[in-house]
Amino acid sequence: MMNTLRCGCPGCQCEVDPNSIFNHDGEAYCSEACALQHPNAEPCPSPTCHCEHIGKVGERNISNSQLDEALEETFPASDPISP
Repeated sequence: MMNTLRCGCPGCQCEVDPNSIFNHDGEAYCSEACALQHPNAEPCPSPTCHCEHIGKVGERNISNSQLDEALEETFPASDPISP
């Protein structure tokens, strides 16, 4: 029995097709629009899902730990740590 994989887009109700997975930051998405979080309100490919209306990119909740992790990933390992 194969597990179904849900799209990583907040509010998306789609299952991810194993033949056309869109990967972004380690998450699986049903479409490129979902993977990019609908920056210009591009519609979800499913006619019954309207996850593009969940919220604009600037309105999404991002935790401090997610920001810290993103910041860590942007620093090259060769940069010295400030005292």
